[in-house]
Amino acid sequence: MSAHGLPAVSSPGVSAGLFNYSRHVSSQDINEHAAHMSGWRITYDQLSAGAFQGELFELCLDWMQVVRDRTNQALIKRGAARPGTIAFNIPLKCVGNAYCAGHALPSGSALVTHADDLPQLRAPQEVDVIVVSIEQSVLERELALHGIAFTAAHVPKVYQLEGLAVAQQLRMLIENVESESVGVQGWLDDESRRHQVRDAIMNQLLDLLPAEPPVELAPSARKRLVDRACEYALSHLDEPLTILDLCRHLGASRRKLQYCFQETLEINPLAYLRALRLNAVRRELLGSAASTSVQDAATRWGFWHLSRFSSEYREMFGELPSQTLNR
Repeated sequence: MSAHGLPAVSSPGVSAGLFNYSRHVSSQDINEHAAHMSGWRITYDQLSAGAFQGELFELCLDWMQVVRDRTNQALIKRGAARPGTIAFNIPLKCVGNAYCAGHALPSGSALVTHADDLPQLRAPQEVDVIVVSIEQSVLERELALHGIAFTAAHVPKVYQLEGLAVAQQLRMLIENVESESVGVQGWLDDESRRHQVRDAIMNQLLDLLPAEPPVELAPSARKRLVDRACEYALSHLDEPLTILDLCRHLGASRRKLQYCFQETLEINPLAYLRALRLNAVRRELLGSAASTSVQDAATRWGFWHLSRFSSEYREMFGELPSQTLNR
């Protein structure tokens, strides 16, 4: 089971040898999009209403993985990256606020995380981000050589991009590599080319890390209250819980609970819990046996009025639950 009592989703990804170091994939489903991240085990929950569109361009450069990730819906992301790596998340475009571990991320900032303990990330609509994932041992050797202090135990961290050309340089570099990869089959088969691309990307990270002292993101008290509310609600699906029921269980006022959800996820409690349950039903329908019905899946996740559930489901995902089941 993953966080908040939801079923864990395995995203085994694709080995590098199957797509010759680079590939471009698109998806109209958040679960499929998550599975496209090679070597990652992540779960996405869609928060905003509408059909999902996602694109990934991925480079597998031996000890470095680079992904340009574009999505069009507000999402909750959680899970783990490739084991033993440090991931640099560098936004190119971010329409709206992003939140990590219950903290609002400053505009124009890079997030650095450890693969084994990715914090929950709330991404806004219309995100275009470059993720550079590097084997921790290689990264530490490189940084030590250049006298840059970095402690992997103290992540996640936030680094300011303001005044740096890191995002723009990485965008141009990735677009050039994508163009060459499309134009010349096997362009990255040459190890010397992969070496040049890796070093060009590493040069940008060397500019980023010592620029300003980073901000470390510890889980906030507000986020812990939100997590407790989610765990309680999702473990009592057979009860018609109200916002006041949650307040009584948590020993918190309605104002405080609503404030905590708004400050850490930019959404009200009931809307967030409903979104989590709708996403859980969708995963069940996509991975279900032929004998599973929409009504059974909906009931298991606390939706008792089938017509209302179908309407909310279609508003969220742009299709009826029966269409999802019949995919």
